[in-house]
Amino acid sequence: MAQASAQNIIFEQIKAQLNEYIRVENAEEEVCELYSVYYCSGDKDRKNRVDSKKTELDIEIKGRSRTLTLTIIQNPNINGELGQTGGVLWNSSVILSEFFAQRSAWDGDGKLDVGKTNIVELGSGCGLVGLVLHQLGARRVALTDQQRMIKVLNKNIEACRVSRPKKQKGTADHLSEVYATEYLWGRPPEDMQIIKEPVDMVVVSDCVYHESVAPLLVRTLEDLCRSRTDGVPTVVVIGQELRSDLVHQAFIERLLRTFVVHRVPISAQVDGFYTLYVAWLEK
Repeated sequence: MAQASAQNIIFEQIKAQLNEYIRVENAEEEVCELYSVYYCSGDKDRKNRVDSKKTELDIEIKGRSRTLTLTIIQNPNINGELGQTGGVLWNSSVILSEFFAQRSAWDGDGKLDVGKTNIVELGSGCGLVGLVLHQLGARRVALTDQQRMIKVLNKNIEACRVSRPKKQKGTADHLSEVYATEYLWGRPPEDMQIIKEPVDMVVVSDCVYHESVAPLLVRTLEDLCRSRTDGVPTVVVIGQELRSDLVHQAFIERLLRTFVVHRVPISAQVDGFYTLYVAWLEK
């Protein structure tokens, strides 16, 4: 019962903020608005927070009350393989990490509480977003990707264990867990540990790079959300850099078949090249 109650709180928090969000009901209209009103492709509007050539990066994530510093191992060589883009950090993961860090405490003013949640990150890459959620106090985080990324993820998990801030007095640090495992989209998870407990939140950062990916990713989101059988919605948070309008439209079209979707404004600068969505399965 405690777990269901915690997720109800998160879901109610998101619903309470819906007047600040933009309901997405038509993919074509959404893409038209994004690319005609917000989109700016000039490099001057994009602050580069990462370096894809380095094998190790120190990343600062600015939160409301503190700044998290994480050392992230990269493998630039993996990105040369067909269909693989997760060997290095992308700016999108930094933006999504800061979104969570700046809303990590719930004190009645609309910030998102990630504490005590069971989280699955899809297409983790180097794992920055999931590791930030772990540092913020999420109870359980599964970092998932293709098998070739697991070694890098485990290295970054180990670095995170060393640098994780101490828990406040009275909290149960021993209950916190973060691990990496393979999860191939469009298939049931071979590692059933992913869904051994109800999934509270699924996180996806910049994973839609081709139209062919959309149906596989959405099917996996559906599977994870439907694995929860207690009647409490699983929240999906999706961050995506705006690149191809056709790819983005294909993804939103597929997502809208089964999900309620809202776009979350971030800032005038970020909204020009990046978009953030919250979603949950339609009943």
